[in-house]
Amino acid sequence: MRFGLFLLLFSALSIKADDLLVKVKLSSDDVRHHIDRKSFQVVAELEEFYLIRADSADFARLNRLGVSLQVLEIPEGKMLFYVYFPHGFDSRPLHRFGTVLSEDKNGVLLATDGSSLLELNRLPVELVHISLTPRQIYPELSPPPAPAVSESLVIELVSRVNADSVLAHIRRLQDFYTRFSTTESCRAAVEWMRDKLLSYGCDSIVLEDYLPGYVPNLIGVKGGRVNPNLIYVICGHIDNTSDFAPDRCPGSDDNASGTAAVIEAARAFQEIDFDYSVYFIGFTGEEQGLWGSDSFANRARRRGDSIIAVLNFDMISYGRQNRDTLNVIGRNSSPNCAWLVDSFIANARAYTGLKTRRRLVNPGQAGYSDHASFWKYGYVALCGIENDFTPEYHTIGDTIGPLYYVNCGTNNWLMATEAIKAAVATIAKLAGAGIRTGVAQEEPKHIGPAVRTVGKPPFRLPFNQIGASDIFTIYDAQGRKVRSLSGNIWNGKDTKGRGARPGIYLVIPNKGTPTYRTAVKLVVTY
Repeated sequence: MRFGLFLLLFSALSIKADDLLVKVKLSSDDVRHHIDRKSFQVVAELEEFYLIRADSADFARLNRLGVSLQVLEIPEGKMLFYVYFPHGFDSRPLHRFGTVLSEDKNGVLLATDGSSLLELNRLPVELVHISLTPRQIYPELSPPPAPAVSESLVIELVSRVNADSVLAHIRRLQDFYTRFSTTESCRAAVEWMRDKLLSYGCDSIVLEDYLPGYVPNLIGVKGGRVNPNLIYVICGHIDNTSDFAPDRCPGSDDNASGTAAVIEAARAFQEIDFDYSVYFIGFTGEEQGLWGSDSFANRARRRGDSIIAVLNFDMISYGRQNRDTLNVIGRNSSPNCAWLVDSFIANARAYTGLKTRRRLVNPGQAGYSDHASFWKYGYVALCGIENDFTPEYHTIGDTIGPLYYVNCGTNNWLMATEAIKAAVATIAKLAGAGIRTGVAQEEPKHIGPAVRTVGKPPFRLPFNQIGASDIFTIYDAQGRKVRSLSGNIWNGKDTKGRGARPGIYLVIPNKGTPTYRTAVKLVVTY
């Protein structure tokens, strides 16, 4: 355990002597829009209010709006958190953890120090750290043109997502005795996930440190073959907490399930290349205030990274029978995430049995998981989260139970599996999934358009000027050699005489053939 090591290393909040920290109640959308237009120094957007740094002139301008204002004083040496709590939660015990600056129906603004974080993590609440750095307005990126992706390849990739595999990932993560962000057990979980992503074909792995004493974020990268500078992200937080934190935190639903989504997606994309880069991320520090994802998104923005879309999954494995719906949450502005939410839902309907609920929220709402860090820095992101919330949230009871059982953390890994299928289809289409041949020495300079077969074999290959010495090699969708042949007629069988299954095949002319510079994707549909 290393929880105590980082407590003295946090920097306290500070603002200029002539600045005030003002809470502005958002009585209407008109107030929100007016503040957004007038370039106030907004440091936090929350569901019912803004926090604004204001000098005397700014305070006068705010006062003229006729809205409810409250000047907040942060005790010296304290950090500021917004503490979300569930409906019906008794907020009175929160006062013993620091100074409650304000309270509303959704949570409290709490000024506290690091010594109180552990006790707060033992409660059924969500913490969001609030920096006093004013927000910036970032230009919104339009998604690039959708690459041409074979429908049969998308179907095949979706079919690779397996409920037994998903449950096995959740169980293995649960069985780490704790994944609390400052423990060696969490580090072991990150290392296990690293090995998984490497075995599933990520080109590289990055361990990103952000705070002393915290286990680093894990980023697996599959670089884009056409434009690696355009990035799609699938993520979930690997850390967890419970009422016995930091010693015992199983966290099967929160958030082994979201982490399993990242790992299973990587498994489905084995032997697959992308036009654009895809990052597979396990964040830590989520339970202590979104530290890990905020660090990553902030660094990405400072580097100028073009992150086109983020799919964040947090708690996707609990749903009682007939209540197993996934909330798909995105912002309606700054940035507008509607296109990503709609794309995910459309793919869920086309390829899965997942029931979805579309939620577009105002800035400040639904800011309790790692997607909110990306929103903060202007990146389009969605959050997939269960609608039927586990009663074992942030308790030692967040473990795998029987299917549809009530008092557990994970009771519906089938719903999680369908959510992951929708994610795989979405990423495959947006990032431009394609088959990896696995034969670098014979890789052609150009792959021609896909050719769809009609009827049963034999199939005529669309090559001209075929000579007696021309040899072609056929590979399946996983890069495995099916057979070699001369001429442009394939009888549809492999080297052992077995009939080829419907799917995608890559036909590559061997070196020395007149058509060596062009290969063909053959879509077998009989």
